[in-house]
Amino acid sequence: MRFIRTSNLKPGMVLARDIINKNSSFLLKKGVTLNAKYISYLDIKGYIGAYIFDPDSEDIDLEDSISAFTREEGIDAVENKDIERVINTAQQMVAEILSRKHINMDVLDLRSYDDYTYHHSVNVAVYATAIGKAMGLTELQLIQLCQAGLCHDMGKQSIPEEILNKPGALTDAELETVRNHPQASYDIIYDNPEITAPVRQAVLTHHENENGSGYPKGLDGNQLNIISKIIHAADVYDALISKRPYKEPYSPADAMEYLMGGRSILFNDAVVDAMCKVIPSYPSATEVILSNGEHALVVRQTGDPTRPIVKVLGSKEYINLSQDNRNLSIVASGILEPDYSREVEKLNDARHNVREKKPTVMLVDDSLMNLQQTSQALAPDGYEIIALQSGLAALNYIRDKGAPDLIVMDIMMPTVDGISTVSSIRKLGYTDLPVIFLTAKGDRETIMKCILVQAKDYIIKPVRPVYLRGRVARALNESLER
Repeated sequence: MRFIRTSNLKPGMVLARDIINKNSSFLLKKGVTLNAKYISYLDIKGYIGAYIFDPDSEDIDLEDSISAFTREEGIDAVENKDIERVINTAQQMVAEILSRKHINMDVLDLRSYDDYTYHHSVNVAVYATAIGKAMGLTELQLIQLCQAGLCHDMGKQSIPEEILNKPGALTDAELETVRNHPQASYDIIYDNPEITAPVRQAVLTHHENENGSGYPKGLDGNQLNIISKIIHAADVYDALISKRPYKEPYSPADAMEYLMGGRSILFNDAVVDAMCKVIPSYPSATEVILSNGEHALVVRQTGDPTRPIVKVLGSKEYINLSQDNRNLSIVASGILEPDYSREVEKLNDARHNVREKKPTVMLVDDSLMNLQQTSQALAPDGYEIIALQSGLAALNYIRDKGAPDLIVMDIMMPTVDGISTVSSIRKLGYTDLPVIFLTAKGDRETIMKCILVQAKDYIIKPVRPVYLRGRVARALNESLER
């Protein structure tokens, strides 16, 4: 079987896995031939894709982390806020996960907008249990983790759908409503004596960050139990890879990069390390592009989540990227079309009001976390942000759409670094375009390179948000005065 994005599905393709929309009783069984009507429905309802039978992928088989029956039991328990069923289902989920010698979260969840909250809760429970198993937690802790995952978003069921699925920015009142869901979830489980204190705390604090910047209480890592920290990371990961009415999904590789970039800031280091072991960056049955330009399918995982075994499309060649002596690597995932012109995505509970249009600032950094942090640092000034992940993407954007008012660019990037990118931008005729470099090095050689490409400024990382805003504002003002 092979995963195909909804936008690439064609009539005549045959499903290799069931697709179910529980709320509308919609069901497409394995073996059904897709037609235009079915594909249109999948697109409208927000499914990211489907698994289909394909000659190139006949030897690819996927094993679910838990049985379909247990997953449905979890979804029903969450939907009905049935805590007794949650407790029983959590024990069954843990038993199934513990029974597997090797646990890998290798199957993409096919869910619609309608089913999001319930599927999301079950996914978080499964991810959290697998992470906890990798960290060596006890069976009791795993059951607590699973219970917390199933219960953490129950409070969202009282939030109107028009807020949860609002395509545009949330008002302050709507954002406050969404941010109250941890307390609402906590209140639902509070009176049940079989729900332990660690589970209740995890449900209440699953949006708290390691550095104390989360909500509802602004607690830091020293004040949070390990169950809360695992639920937080699993919740963010599943939210990132999900398609919502107001955001496109991250690929698993980009989502894992986001979490790795947030180590010690948003997420616990040990939790992120464990996630890297059990959640592959490139799931099996998905298409990838190799560094030599060849397209391949991921066949199965190895001990390295970023270097699976792949099969080159149109051939019978298999490559174990963890052992390949040609040093081949994956440079792009085929789960999603690369879209480097999009703004940095906000999580579902962090959307903000649209501000008055101001100058356009292009951010260029290969790290999603750095893009997110830089974007958030500049957010108070209301700039229109263009966030790109490579120098090549910046060049293509400028060629196609013209230049922004200012560029903030990391120097150290793979393939094409910041210095080379700016040099190419100058050759396109943008000799006066102000550029601020972000660099971890302040040595003479680096500074001279910045001067040679006529950089407006350079800032040594890490940089304080207030300092960055000041330097950006000054560079823009000086540019406008010319």
